[in-house]
This record gives sequence, structure tokens and C-alpha cells, in this order.
Amino acid sequence: MSNRLSRKWEGRYEDAPLLRGEGHYSDDHRPAGVVQAVFQRSPHAHAKILSVDVSAALAAPGVIAVMTGADFAALGLGSVSGSIPFPGRDGKPPISPFRPVLAHDKVMHVGEAVAMVVAETRAQAEDAADLVVVEYETLDPVVDLAQATAADTQIWEQVPGNVTHTWMNPPDETGAGRKAMEETFAKAAHVVSVEVSNQRISAVSMEPRGATGSYDPAADRYTLHTGTQGVAGIRAQVAMSMKLDMPKLRVLTDDVGGGFGMKASTYPEYPAILAASKKLGRPVHWQATRSESFMTDNQARDSLWNVDLAMDANGKFLALRAVGKQNAGAYLTGVAVLVPTIHVAFCLPGLYDIPQIVVESTTYLTNTVPTGPYRGAGRPESMYLLERTVDAAARKLGMDPAELRRRNLIPASAMPYNTASGQTYDSGDFPAIFEQALAEADYAGFPARREAAKARGKLLGIGIGCYLEISGGHYHEPAGVSFKDGKLHVSIGPSSNGQGHATVFRQMLADRLGISDDDIVVTAGDSDRDVPGFGAVASRSAMLVGSAVAVTSDAMLVKAKGVATTLLQASEGEVEYANGVFEIAKTGRRVSLFEVAERAEEMVRAGALKETLDTKDEAHTGPTFPNGVHVAEVEVDPDTGHVAIERYTAIADCGVLLNPTIVTGQVQGGVVQGIGQALGEFSNYDPASGQLLAGSFMDYVMPRADHIPSMKVIHHPVPCTTNPIGVKGTGEAGTTAAPPTIVNAIENAISPGKALKLDMPLTPHVIWQAMHNA
Repeated sequence: MSNRLSRKWEGRYEDAPLLRGEGHYSDDHRPAGVVQAVFQRSPHAHAKILSVDVSAALAAPGVIAVMTGADFAALGLGSVSGSIPFPGRDGKPPISPFRPVLAHDKVMHVGEAVAMVVAETRAQAEDAADLVVVEYETLDPVVDLAQATAADTQIWEQVPGNVTHTWMNPPDETGAGRKAMEETFAKAAHVVSVEVSNQRISAVSMEPRGATGSYDPAADRYTLHTGTQGVAGIRAQVAMSMKLDMPKLRVLTDDVGGGFGMKASTYPEYPAILAASKKLGRPVHWQATRSESFMTDNQARDSLWNVDLAMDANGKFLALRAVGKQNAGAYLTGVAVLVPTIHVAFCLPGLYDIPQIVVESTTYLTNTVPTGPYRGAGRPESMYLLERTVDAAARKLGMDPAELRRRNLIPASAMPYNTASGQTYDSGDFPAIFEQALAEADYAGFPARREAAKARGKLLGIGIGCYLEISGGHYHEPAGVSFKDGKLHVSIGPSSNGQGHATVFRQMLADRLGISDDDIVVTAGDSDRDVPGFGAVASRSAMLVGSAVAVTSDAMLVKAKGVATTLLQASEGEVEYANGVFEIAKTGRRVSLFEVAERAEEMVRAGALKETLDTKDEAHTGPTFPNGVHVAEVEVDPDTGHVAIERYTAIADCGVLLNPTIVTGQVQGGVVQGIGQALGEFSNYDPASGQLLAGSFMDYVMPRADHIPSMKVIHHPVPCTTNPIGVKGTGEAGTTAAPPTIVNAIENAISPGKALKLDMPLTPHVIWQAMHNA
């Protein structure tokens, strides 16, 4: 079964029913007898709860129950979320404060739930929730990194200085690494220092979160129906928070309207509705409003980095030092501390040969919505700090940013390349991709286009953004294949959030087995039925699930060949498999794969065979390092600061392409989200009160169609060697590359010879101010 660099497939199996309105999302699930839950949420960022009066709410029409933090405290449930035990400096794990289902003694951010009203209808529950009276004693909030580091207010008694975690890579117990780094900087011909920030943003998935909880008293078992990125992960998190054995909880996911990392985590609403269902003996449904989503969904980014780059007299990179601070919000979510640590460090040095690298990070807790993974989860931050620093270095040296990059690219002949951050790049041709990007963007023709724009009274700029990311996250993944009703069923772990899993894995397996993709059914989203995979995160589905499907199908074929040999009354060496058929070449006798599966079941029933062809197996791989180069050309109106993206070119190496159309769509979608962060998106808070100032689409600026150019996306596949199908990640590539590409282009337009302190989002007002300050 040879791998192919690409195969051209058009269309997606998922699209037709979704376009016909036949999708089934979280809010579509309404079982018989279902009742509606609505949450009363804190208007304060930091306050003591003095009392909660629910009497008026209980007396309201249609109300069945009102539950408060005291009720859930009495149930003895565990913390809703907490960090994985990721060791920091001196081996210390993060400090994870207890996160209650409903706040009991204190509220820690605006939007934290303090009471849940359950009524016959949503309208009745909403009216009654307004009748819950909570008396607060407000406290000073800590909102941003400046306040957190000042330590005038410590929001958690057990978190001194609001610091939950510190980390350094590579570890330097003796101080020798720091000394060597300082010597390199002292001897360097040139040193450039920059400060870059990644503002806080929100996932704003098309479908807000929603869930239905039910309880079966006969089986003493719960069922949670909600949108996820993988049911196994959510089942594990919810079961832990409810102190349940995992078999006591089933999680179901149907269609999901976007996740981007945000739906890979559990939330307080899930154990709340499950507990209420058991208490009331009826299914309980909750659906977030968009305003609730802004106040409760895990937010992202929110980091500040100080970066130093040492160079020799010719601009050769010698050493990179990055020291960062991360605002994790009020509570730690499962992998939040991985974002400013390994996800930043292990992407460095990007495409460049940098002999010495050190990354240090400190994670703080504040009175804001908790943060978690969002498309890239540290990888965009890593490439942003690197690419902004490289542009600043080019300006300091008076050198073309393309030429400085060219001088420092890791050559293809250096693969496998061991990085100073402790990773090994197994494959890649960075110089070829770089030159291809410049050629496709007509970099050489830019000066003429700039002059033409100047004649129109506009400022034209060009920016380069190189990227590399570590993909996979968790490097083993299961899959299962089974034969039922004349079809081959493939069970996978991650729930599709728009990535086209059913299309990709049907087609991949059809190609691998030489059968029709119409004979294959892909299943996911049922923790009882499907394999317990890790989920659709970290650009891992194609590379890990694809590898698992390949390994599992190969194992199934080994069993099938044994059965076919028996059926054909041949020796194993005589039987060959191709295009769905086992055949003895010299006689032409043959039997199809599906016939073999059917006969195997008969033989098992007869006791002649130990097991059917149904097979479960796992793939164990290493990380992959998707990479590429983006080039953007922007036009800035000097009178208003308005930006128009005139041209956008993306050259991407994601290894073997399982479906070029879907991969291209993933790159395009990622670029759009990256443009959103660069130009408009910002989950900003009032620093005095902790109030969320961007709590609706009136204030949270999403990218619009008129922001987005026609993109040129070109694939330059270099197969990886760390998994059996040669696939690298792709889902986060566009989001990783776009922000520095756009910001570099804007800086080139408004200040071509001088590096500026530009903080995203670069709204017209910010750009106008930067032009006048420059």
C-alpha cells in the first residue's frame, strides 16, 4: 500500500445534508420530557457572595428547581477543571485553584454562574433567573498582566503573587546555559530587542455551546449530549469533576458548528445539568446565548513577550532569548500552561538555524474568563514573536527582510535537524519553499507596485511570515474497523468540527484497500460505540487518526489474508490482495474482502475461527513539523489608517495531502482567523472593574468578507518520516502564519525603514496613531 503525495478529490460527503438544513446540533436535541436550564451569572469580576435568595424564583410560573453553589457544594463534586501536572521550574506543577460548578463563597470573573434555574420552558427559566437575588461584597479585581505582576491584589490565597507556574527551556539547573547565552550576546555584532503582545481573543464558534443531560436510574448512568472535539476527552473531564467511574457516563456528539480548541474542554454547565437531571428525573437542556459565550467560553492568547536576537556582522543568527508572561484567567483549564511553554518553545527556531535558544515563561491568574487552547495554542504566539523580531532585525541592519531570512534558513541537506529547543525536524525544504513564496508573490515586482500606489495617495507594504509548528500533541491514537450490513465501518475518536473527517478517512481507506468509498462508513461521537481517541486538537486528526486507520486496516488485512487462504485452499504465499479482492494469480481463483469478512463471521460462530475481521489497533508516532511561508501585500490609507489586503500568497508543506481541496480550505480558514486577530479581534476588559468590554458582535470585531483577499494557496509537500502515511498537520498553519505576515506588511507600508511598536489588533485608529507617531 504505497502512500501518494496527493490525490484529487472534489466535494465533501458532509456538505449536502448540512446545506439542506439536515444537520443535527446541540440545540436540536430535545428528548421527551426535557426541561430548560438558565444560569444567573455574576456581574462582578471579583466579589464575595454574602447571600443568595431564590424564593421569588422558585415561586415563578413553570419553575421546577433552583440550585445554588451551596447545593452543589453539598453534593461533594470535584473541581470542574484543573491543570495537568506539567512540571515547571524545580519540578513544581501548576497551582490549580478549585473551580466549583456554581460559585459558592466568591465569584472570580464576570459571567461565573452562581445559580441555575430549571423550568418547563426557556422563557420561564429566563424570567425566573432575573428573580434570583444575590448580595455581593465587591473586591478589587486583577485584570491584566500589569496588575497581576504588581501583586497589589492576590486573588487566590494559595497562589502567591498570582503566579501559578514558571518554566524554562532548556532547563538550566547549574546556570551554565544562561552564562553561555550571556557570553554570546556580549560578543554579538548586533543585538535587537523587541516587546510583542498577543491580545486576548475569543473562539466565537458559529454554534454556541449547548448541552442536554439525562440520568437513567435503572442503570445508574448519565448521558451528556453536547458538541465536542472528541467525546472521550469530555467524558474523562466531566467524570472526574463528578467523581464518577467513566462507564457511568456516556457522551454523545452529533454535528458541531466549530470548535477551534474551545470545545475540547469541559465547563461548569455540564455537571450542573447532569446533577439536575438526576435530582428531577427529567432531561435538562441548556443552550448558551452569544453573550454567555463571550463570558464563559475559554478565551485565548493574552501574553506578553520580550525577545532578544543576537547576530554576527553578516546578520547570521547566533542566539534567541524569549521571556514571556501569560494571563491564564481565573482558573486553570487542562492544558493552558502548555501554551506559553512547550507550544511556544518547541516551535523555535522556526525555519532558521539558531544555535542557542532559551524560553522562559510565567503564568498568572487573574479575574478574567479562563483561557485554553485556540487554533494554534502557543504556535501562533511563537511564530509572531520570532517573525516580528526578524523584521526588526532587518530594519536595524538596513537589510531587505527577505535577504536576512534567506541567510539564516536551515538547508534541506541538514535534515534531520536537531534544534536548540530539543526537537528534531525530520523533513522539510525551507529554502525551496521560501523562494517559491517570493516568486509566486512577485516580490521582485513590489517596488513598482509601491510607486503606483504612492501616485494614488496610498501606502503599499509587503510582509513575510515564515512559520513552523509542532503538531500532534499526543502521539498515539486508536481506530477500529468492523463489517456490518455489507459495509466497512471505521470508528475514530475525534468529532468533526468542519474538517471533513468522514470525507477524508473514507477516501483514504478506499484508496488504501482498493474498494469503493461508498462501501465505507466513518463513525465518531459516541463514547460507548467509538474508540477513545484524543480528539481533534493540535492539527493531529489527519496525521494521527490517518495513521491509526492505516495501521488498523493493515492489521485487519493480515487476518483477512489468513481466512482467504483457507477459503481458497491455498498457501499464504500464493494469495495476493489488490482492489478489494484476494486472488491466486496463477489460477484466477478469487474472493472479495467483504466475502471473507462474512465467511469469517460464520467460521467464528461455528468455532472454526477465534475472531472475526473486526479489528482495533493503535498508531504510535512522533511529532510532525508543518511549515511554510506567507507573503501579504497591504494598502494603507494615510488619511484614515484603513487597511486593504491586496494580495496574499501561502506556500505550505503539510506532507502528504490526503485531500487537497480540504487542506486548501483549512489553510484559507486559518488565514482568515489570523487576519481577524491582526486587524480587529480583542476580548478586552475594563482594567478598573474587570467588565468585559467586547461582549457582543457590536464590540468584538470579526473578519468580514470585505477584509479577505483572494488567496493564492500552493502546496509544497515534503512527506514526513515520523508516521506511516507521511502526513503533517495543517489545521493551525494559516492561523500561525497570518498575524506576523499582516503586521509586517502594515509596518512596511507606514514605516518602511524603521521598526515600530505595533500591538494587535491594528485597527484603523491604531494604524493612524502609529503613522503620526512615526
